[in-house]
Parts: sequence; C-alpha cells; structure tokens
Amino acid sequence: MDITISFLICVALILAVSVIGAYLPMATKASDRQMHLMIAFSAGVFLGILFLILVPEAMHESEHGGFDDMYVMYLILAGFLIMFVVDFLFKHCRKSGCGCEGCQDHHSHEITSLCAFVGLSVHACFDGLAIATAFLVGEAVGFMVLVAMCLHKVVEVLSLSSTFLLTGDRRKSRAYLAAFCLITPVAALVSYFLLGEVETDIAGLAFAFSAGVFMFVTMLHMIPEAFHRKDIDIKSLVLLILGLATVICITLMMGPHSHAL
Repeated sequence: MDITISFLICVALILAVSVIGAYLPMATKASDRQMHLMIAFSAGVFLGILFLILVPEAMHESEHGGFDDMYVMYLILAGFLIMFVVDFLFKHCRKSGCGCEGCQDHHSHEITSLCAFVGLSVHACFDGLAIATAFLVGEAVGFMVLVAMCLHKVVEVLSLSSTFLLTGDRRKSRAYLAAFCLITPVAALVSYFLLGEVETDIAGLAFAFSAGVFMFVTMLHMIPEAFHRKDIDIKSLVLLILGLATVICITLMMGPHSHAL
C-alpha cells in the first residue's frame, strides 16, 4: 500500500478515536486506572521512538544533507524549548476555582478554563506534527507512533470531555470537543504535505525540530501522566519498560534507517 494512503487512513483513525474518546464520558464512565496503565505503555513506545528512531534519523538525514551534528542538536533543543514556552505561558494563563498549589499543577484532568483548552489544542497541533514526521521516516515507524498516539489521544479527550461535562452546558461542550477532535488530524495532514515538499538536503533539519517537539510531548506530557497515580506506579513502570522493549525489538528487526528499504 502506498505510504500516503496508509497515512490518510491513519489520520482518519486518529479522528475516529478522538471522537469516540470525546463523547464516551457522556455515555459511560471510563476507568482512570486503566487509562493510566495504557498511557504508561504508550509512554515507553514514545521514549523508544524518540531515542532509537527519530533522533538518529534526523542526524542521518542532516549528515546526508551536509549539515554538522550541532545543527541537529540546536534544532532539537529549539523544538523542545518552543513547546515548553508555549506550554508554560498557557499554564500561567489558566484559571482554577481552587487556590491550593496542587490545583495549579499542569494536569489535563483539571482543565477549568478556555485558556487551558487552547493549551491542549497547541499540544494537539504538535501531536499532528509528530505523526506526520513519523510517517515521513517510514511506514513502520508511523504505525508505531499511531498506536501510541491513539492511546494518548483517548486519555486526553476523555479528560477534556469529562471536564466540559462539569460545566453543564452540553451544547457548548460538544462544539469545543468537535473542534478539538479535528486539530490533530488537520495538523497531521498539513505537516505531512508541507514536510514532504521540503528539499532533501534540509529534510533532516525539519526532522530534528519535530524530534524536539516529540521529546517535549514524551518527557513532560506522556511520562508524567503515566505516573500520576501513585497506587499503580510499579505497574506503570513495568508497562513503560515493556513499551520501550517493544520498540527496541522492532528496531532490531527493522535495521538502521529502515525507511529506505
């Protein structure tokens, strides 16, 4: 199957998962424990993809384009810092009905304002960039990211949907959720076709920047979320290692730079 067709099918799947996750709380109550265990596994997958696939791929492509490794490092750092600053600004813009320190923590389960919704929307945009970058690296990598992203997206939209239900305004909640569900698929489509037009000699630099974004999502979003519940932290650690081991095994079977095979 052509990789672009595979990518489009996966974008449609992300949209379907987002819609189901967004509207599921209106019909049933999902298990918070189960969601966090799924996120722990997907965090391990993200960690493996970041260090074993995306960063090496960015360095390989940049070297092929004649760029020094330091350019790659600077762009990875730039992607991470830009996402960090955006997240930081939205965190300080959000408002909470409770003044205690714990309620000010950046946690997707505590979204209480439009500003926090916009903050999650920014995350969703960069999720789309991560998916697009993965498919440009290779179809197998793209499918690994897709599985992990679907688990991540289910938890994200379930959290957002459950919080909006507390407002009591179901019509307004549905409008916000519909818009939110579209963000990642649209961002993925735009990123895929824009990056696909990037000249080969600078493609590695584009991958490096998106690897930095991917690093932020993994380190400051996925992993903290996976270990949010202290009563299951041991199980979360085991699942994270299992997710990482899965990527290691697949990487060993695929071989280096397998997208070109």
